[in-house]
Formats: sequence, C-alpha cells, structure tokens
Amino acid sequence: MKIGNRTRIFISLKWQLLVVVLVMLTILGGVLGGFTFRQLINQQNHLLESLKNQLSQNLDSAILLAVDNSLITAEQITLLINDKNSTNVGINQYQMMFDDRWPDIQLYWGLNSIRLISPLGEVLAHGGKPIDTEDIHWFKSKKFNGEPHWRIVCRQECVIQVLVPSLIHGASYYLSLESSLIDILSIFRVNESFELAVFGPEIDNPTGFHYWSRQLYSLSNKRTSLPQLEQAVKLFSWNDIASKGSVYEVNNERSAVWIFPLTEGDDSPAILVINNINAWQLFLDEFQENMLGTLLIAFVLSGLVIFLVAWAPIVSLSRHATLLPLLAEHDFDILKRQSPIKSPLVIDEVDLINVATHQLADRLQHLELEVAEYTEELERLTMLDTLTGLPNKAMLMHELNKAIACVGSIHDQVALMYLDLDEFKRINDTLGQIQGDELLKIVSTRLNNSVRAMDTVFRQGGDEFLILLRGIRSDEDVRKIIHKIFSSLQQPVALGHHKLIVTTSIGVAYCKSMKMRAEELIKHADLAMYKAKDAGRSNYRVFTDDMLLKASNKMMIEQSIDMALELRQLSLYLQPIVALADGKLKGFEALIRWDHPEHGLIMPDDFIPDIEGSDAMIQVGNYVLEECGAMISRFRKLGWDDLYLAVNLSAKHYMDPDLIPLVQHILSKYKLSPQSLLLEVTEESVIEQVDLAMSSMQSLKQIGIRIAIDDFGTGYSSLSYLKKLPFDVLKIDQCFITDALNEGVDPHIITTIIDLAHHLGRTVVAEGVETIEQSNFLARVGCELAQGYLYSKPLDETEINTILSTIEKSRIWPIGLVSDLRQFGC
Repeated sequence: MKIGNRTRIFISLKWQLLVVVLVMLTILGGVLGGFTFRQLINQQNHLLESLKNQLSQNLDSAILLAVDNSLITAEQITLLINDKNSTNVGINQYQMMFDDRWPDIQLYWGLNSIRLISPLGEVLAHGGKPIDTEDIHWFKSKKFNGEPHWRIVCRQECVIQVLVPSLIHGASYYLSLESSLIDILSIFRVNESFELAVFGPEIDNPTGFHYWSRQLYSLSNKRTSLPQLEQAVKLFSWNDIASKGSVYEVNNERSAVWIFPLTEGDDSPAILVINNINAWQLFLDEFQENMLGTLLIAFVLSGLVIFLVAWAPIVSLSRHATLLPLLAEHDFDILKRQSPIKSPLVIDEVDLINVATHQLADRLQHLELEVAEYTEELERLTMLDTLTGLPNKAMLMHELNKAIACVGSIHDQVALMYLDLDEFKRINDTLGQIQGDELLKIVSTRLNNSVRAMDTVFRQGGDEFLILLRGIRSDEDVRKIIHKIFSSLQQPVALGHHKLIVTTSIGVAYCKSMKMRAEELIKHADLAMYKAKDAGRSNYRVFTDDMLLKASNKMMIEQSIDMALELRQLSLYLQPIVALADGKLKGFEALIRWDHPEHGLIMPDDFIPDIEGSDAMIQVGNYVLEECGAMISRFRKLGWDDLYLAVNLSAKHYMDPDLIPLVQHILSKYKLSPQSLLLEVTEESVIEQVDLAMSSMQSLKQIGIRIAIDDFGTGYSSLSYLKKLPFDVLKIDQCFITDALNEGVDPHIITTIIDLAHHLGRTVVAEGVETIEQSNFLARVGCELAQGYLYSKPLDETEINTILSTIEKSRIWPIGLVSDLRQFGC
C-alpha cells in the first residue's frame, strides 16, 4: 500500500505474531535437530573408520597367513624332493621331477608356478608358468640370508610370490612359490555386503579394464560394482580415496570406498573396497522426516493458540485499518455507518481509535467543502490544465511575468525549466491515448512532488512541462531539483498490463534581469532542452549564448543553402592522392567549400552538420557529384585520363534510391569510366544500416563504381561485417598517422590495418600525412597511397591545372610545392 510518497508492504499483526512464533519454533527445532543429526553423522563416521581399521587388519592377517601356508608348502615340497635314494642328484633330475610331478603339485597345493633358485638368484628348475625376466631380477636382488621373502605382483592377474630358503640334499636353495590371491581375498572379505576390486600399480598406457590409470584385474560383482566404480572415478582421485576414503551416491544408494595397498610403497597393487551404507542413510532420512513432522505439528498448534487468544482484537484493528482509506476517498457517511460509535462499560484502545476516526472524518468533511469552493473559483478562472490539474500556459505567462518583475528585489534570480518526455509519442501510439493521458497525470504528480513549495509546475501542452523556480541562490539549488525529478521518474509506471520507466530531457534558462521578456526566457529554455535531447535520454542542459548563436547560424544555413546551390556558391577544392612507391599522382579527394557573399568562405564542418539528415544534404551531394563529373571530363581533355576523384557521401545520400540512376547519368553525360569515381562512406554510417549499405554497394559495384571506407578506425565497426562489405579502398584516419612515429605509440596498429586490408584484397590510403618520415614509414609497411599536407593543402581547380601542366611528363607530384600549409584549413 502507498503511504505518503512511498510504497509500503502491509502485513497484518495477526500474521506478524504467527510468523514470530513460527520462526522461534523453527530456530529451536533446527538447532536441536541439527545437533542430533550431527551426532548421528559423527557416529556413522566412527563406525566407518572402525570398519576400515578392521578390514586393514584382516588384509594383513590374510597376507601373513598366505605366506605361512607357502612356508608349509615349501617344507612339504622339500621333503618330497629329498625323498630320493640318491644323494647325488643333478639339476636335470630336478627339472625332470618338476615336469613329472607338476600336475600333482598344482592340484594338491594350488600353485601357479614353482622354481628352484640358487643362492645367487639363478633359476635351476621350474614348473608351471614360464619364467618372467622381472622375476629373475627380483630373485637376484634378494641376498641369501636364510629368511623368506614375499611380494605381490600383477601381470595377467595378481599373484603372491614367496621365496622360501630350503635345504635340498645338503645344499642351500630357494624355492619360489607363486599362487593366486583367491585365498587372501576370501579371508579379507568377511562380510558379503562388501564389493572388491583388485588394481595393479599405476602405469602410463593401461590396456583392458583400467581406472585411475591402473589395470583392473578382478571385480567381485560386475553388475553392481561396475556402475559404482565408474561413478567413483568421476567423483574422486585415487589419492583422495587412498588417504581418507570417500562416501558417494549412485543410483540413489550411498557407499563407502576405501583402498588397501597390498605391498609397501606408493606404486603398489591395491584392493578397492565398496561398502554399501544405504541402510544407515535411510535411517538418517527417516530422522529428518520425523523432525520435519514434529515441527509441522508445532506450527499447527501455535497457529491454533494464536487464533484462540489474539485473533479477535487483531481482527478489530484490521477492520479499522480497512475503513481508514475511506477518509482519503471522502466516503465519510459510509465510514460512520460501518463503524458506529458504541458506549460499552469497558473500552479499550480500539474504541479510542474509533472515536478519533469519527472526529477526523468530521474535520475532513468540513475542509472538503472549503476546498470545493476554492476549486470552483480556480476553474472559473480557466487557469488549470483540464487533464493534469496543473496550471496551464495562460497561468505560466501570468506567473512568469510576475516572477521576472521581482528579480532584483525579492529574488536574485529565477530559473525556468523546460521538460519534454523522451519517446512519449511512441508510448502514446503503442498503448493508446487513454493510457498516454494516464501517464501524463502520473508524471505531473511526480513533478509536483519533486519541487519546492515556492516552485510551480505548468503543463505547456502535449508532453511538455515547464517549472518556474523562484528564489534561486546558486546552480546547486537547480541541480538538486533536477536530481529529484530524475529519481522520481525512474520509478516504474504501471499502465494496464505494462510497466514503463519514463525519462525526460530538461532545458534550464536563468533570468537575472527584470528586463528579460517571458517569451524570451521560454525560448532559451526550449533551446537548452533540445540540446539535452541531442545528448541522449534523461539529460539536462543549461542555456548559453552559444546555443542561441548556433541556432541562429543553423537557421541561416537552412534558409540559404538552396540559394547557394542555385547561385553556384559551392565549389570544390582538391587534395592530391599520391602513390607512395613512386610519388606519382593517382587522383584527388573532392572537398566542398561555401563562398558565402556575407560570411565569406565557410568550411564544411561549419555547415554540413546543420543540414545532415535533411533533404538539403542530398541536394548538396548531387551537386558535388555533378561538379566532379564535369571536372574529370576537363582533366581528360588535358591528357590526364587515369585520374580519379574521391567523393565523400553522407549516410542519408548513400542510402537514397536515386543515387544509382544519378551516377549512371553523370557517367553517360560526360562519357567517363566508372573507375574515375571513388565514392567514400564512413564505416560508422555503414554499420548503422548494414543491410541497406551492402545492397547499395552491390548496385554501385555492378556499374563499375569503386567504394572506399573513409576514416577507418574511428568508428565501432564489426570486422565480420567489414569482411562482407564489397569495398575497394580502405582509408586510414589521420589520427593514427599523426602519432605513428611518436614515442610510446605502437605502430603495429597501422601495420595491422594495412595487413587486414591486403588480406581482404583492398587498397590502402593513408590520410593526414604531413612529414617525410611518415611517408617513408607507410611505404615500408606496404601502404599504397597517401594524402595530406606533405603533398598539398586542398587547392582549387586553377591551382591544380597549373601543377598538372608542370608534371605532365613525369606524373610525379612535387612535395613541398605549396609552402606553410598548416595555416590553411581543409
């Protein structure tokens, strides 16, 4: 709801009380539940750690048991070997015995292989699997000291190898027994809920089933364990699991994962254990559900208590809160009927509020009658705008004349602000006049709320408002009011189903003398407002004498340009374009000048911006093209058939559909080659309407006209669009050339532009070349053409003809022919 100028959120006391109780219960339940839940988590972690330690002990016991069994097996095999009548048995006899007895040895003791090894590590006889080179190295690395040795290795499978010292026929030997890890895994897996996976050492290029760059040799249950194993690879690294283990979830079930190395060392075969702990997790989820249920019951009981104890008085207060807006709506009779005054024996604060409301209603009703009388009087005077209720233009002139008359006596100065809503016409056309009128009402209210009591807001008409500021002591007073206006308008406006943010442009004009006329002050504020419009949305500008001068100059130009074309006051000056490789003249850029009979020579920057965007700009462009055609024809008669003229067209003229027929007419009229015209266009104007630009360029290209991108580097063009545009020449802006050889400036910008143009198959022209050093640099980096004051300022046709007659044979343009060039403008 809205209270004063601010929008507030209304929350009933009954709901506030209910929310407070529920929040307290939530906090208390959350703290207790969180503590209990944390204890359960700690208990789970403790049980998992105990289980991990137990499994580690089981693995150590299983390995030691396997080694002990190998020792017993070695003793039995030693007795078998020694059970020979002859005490002088050779090595060949041992090998024959292993060959003959190997099926029985393998069947009885479950060995993969057996080897008889000398104290020096040499294999004397073997049975079972072939001897591996790595096994021989291991045998030789173990010194004969009467102690057994063992290890676990993984090749095609993971096995345990035990070296047992034995005394055979009175001589010392080693028996190497190799068996699978089945017995170890059977002892280790004491709980059938565990799933096991056996991995070899980490290798660089694993093959087969491998995870974490380790070969997978065994998996207890591929159907259930393989998805869990693949999920663990995605979630955890091998080092994380090996150091602390991890708990993860897959297929809505949680499991604990541990790694137990089978031997010492970082790069060791290992057993990965996957233990399903889903039952414990279900217990935790059930605990959380019970806690939520308990909190829900507490919430319901709290709500019932509040309803029984505090609901009636709060409802009574709420009823009064709904009746109070009737005061603002002036429905006094309805308010009194719906809330009559009672006289109970016991009264409370609600009854006192009711009595005060009736008293206030009586007072407001009396004031309303007085306001109605004043309103009728004001409307009789017709000084109010019928839509917004603001003072209208008639009142503006009356109040403005009074304020100006008081300048110097009551006020040091007054200020007039001229406001125009940005894009109001688009809003009015889109949403309709009814919504547009509603928007004007809202804006007028916000403007009234943004100014001081001594200031007055007027509606000029349409979406234009004026504000008269009295008693202005400094510019800061005006800036504060403008800031308030911008801030108030930034609040969204709801119009039907639409929400809009309205902005305005503001012009400010000061009056410091009582001699100023009201109409003049309004005109000044209006000029400043249009300057603010040109600066973009939500801006303001203060009137200056320069604005009035520019406005007068623009009016003069708009009124005189047609006469200038008719009387041929516009003329062309030419600046040479020279080849950097040999200094030969290639063409000219045509630059327009206005020889005004009263104001003298007017440069293009002083009148082109004032007509740009109007139809006069197209007329000037047509005039220039016609003059260029005639000038090229005259050059051809002097023997300069290969010269071309570059003409810079405005964006409006370039997109004009009559441009192509005009160019064709000029070429036909003067019998010119299309190559003799080079039409320039700035990159910024092209990118603004790239589709129209590409269509226009293609049409010009079809008749043979060349296109140049002018002032390259100063706009915001996209290289992707630049690649698509069918232009022939790229002109580097003079701001890059001027700083090319200065210290601290990177010349690679220029070389990059040149390389880009050459990559696209385009010719490059450097603008603004003023020194020999710049010319030499551009020639070195591959720039083809250049123009600038190094060669000449812009010259008229008579001066050009004089120079052309002197260079007719060499065609080389003379550098420095015109002295002191920088004193002339271009």
